[in-house]
Amino acid sequence: MGALLLGACSKDEPPSGAVPGTSVDASPLASRRADSGRAPPGPPAEGNVILLSVDSLRADMPWNGYPRAIAPHLTELEQKAVSFRNAYSVSSYTSMSLGGLLGGRMPSELVRDGYFFGLYRNNLFFPKLLQKAGVHTMGVMAHMYFKAAGFDSGFDDWRLVPGITFDANTDRDITSPQHERLSEEMLGDPANDSRRFFFWAHFLDPHDLYQQHDGIDWGKNPRDRYDGEVQFTDQYLGKLLDFIATKSWAKRTTIIVTADHGEEFGEHGMTRHGFEVWNTLVHVPLMIVAPGATPHHIDELRSGIDLAPTILELFGVPGDRSFEGSSVVGEVYGGWSAIRDVVVDLPMTSNNGRRRALVHGTQKIICFDNDRECRLFDLAHDPLEKSPIVRGNAFADMKARYDAASRDITEVAPFACGGDCLNGAYQKKQQDGGQ
Repeated sequence: MGALLLGACSKDEPPSGAVPGTSVDASPLASRRADSGRAPPGPPAEGNVILLSVDSLRADMPWNGYPRAIAPHLTELEQKAVSFRNAYSVSSYTSMSLGGLLGGRMPSELVRDGYFFGLYRNNLFFPKLLQKAGVHTMGVMAHMYFKAAGFDSGFDDWRLVPGITFDANTDRDITSPQHERLSEEMLGDPANDSRRFFFWAHFLDPHDLYQQHDGIDWGKNPRDRYDGEVQFTDQYLGKLLDFIATKSWAKRTTIIVTADHGEEFGEHGMTRHGFEVWNTLVHVPLMIVAPGATPHHIDELRSGIDLAPTILELFGVPGDRSFEGSSVVGEVYGGWSAIRDVVVDLPMTSNNGRRRALVHGTQKIICFDNDRECRLFDLAHDPLEKSPIVRGNAFADMKARYDAASRDITEVAPFACGGDCLNGAYQKKQQDGGQ
């Protein structure tokens, strides 16, 4: 699938005639350079990677101008990071987004057993390649879904926060304190001092109920309570970052922070997340603190699907041909940043017809219900996607670009419903009462 590679260029060579430090249109090639012509540095030869993802973390955080100081520790980290200001999640809810992140592919292309949550099987997730290369792989999760979702493929040490419950309709647990303690335990293993490792923790507390926490009170409405959840989670992320800084391996470890999706607070008449691909749901933070990399901002579009090849390159492990993203390691270390499109993919579930979006520069086209209706939005002038464009040359051009990208996506039906998932019969069954 080449949808995410449109306009890609070599990370080592600029386009002909380019001036360092500028964006150059050389259709279909366009790039910019962050340094002044020196060969950029690279990751340490024996480095590690820590991936910290936060459930439901929107892009409008304090380091992006949000007026409330709800994440002081992440804000401090962002000042040390290469920060991608136009990063997108792979999809708009956890199962699909994290499946795509691990598999380096669109969720529609991944094999899963089940329809809504998605229990993944027989997919190549990038930790498997790390494991085969001798990298010790660790993960700690805070929801019972992760016990059997298949995300543990390729992990040597996969744990759940103790004492959590499971309710498919909500999430009542407060888990950041236990999550941080367990992360310290796993990272504190003395064996990590002499081996290379990949560690992933997905913090969950901003998710769903927006519970109150002692000493944190921004107000009573949903965004107020969500902000409190973000602040609570940030406290424990800060504690974990402080612990990491004490370790002998810290100076050769790359830290990546991102989110699986954002959150809605009525911007489009909905709350929470899932089932649509509005920017409030799929524009997410992405920051990378890498040894030897100079902090800077990157404005080009990037996706969670880029993380599989990025993490593999940080370890010097070859990727798989099935992976569709592009590593950002070169641009983290000051090299060229290719201008390319991003695809956001939400397969059809029992709650929605398929939604898919393509972002090209500041233009975003969303196609609903298996492309029965498409709408174009100019994000530069309409960031909340309130004024759709449904005709004209700009719409036609973006629809053609979208169609070309979608033709490269080979959809796979979930095992639970077989071919019915692709022809719409399953959704009709759900609407008729599931019979």
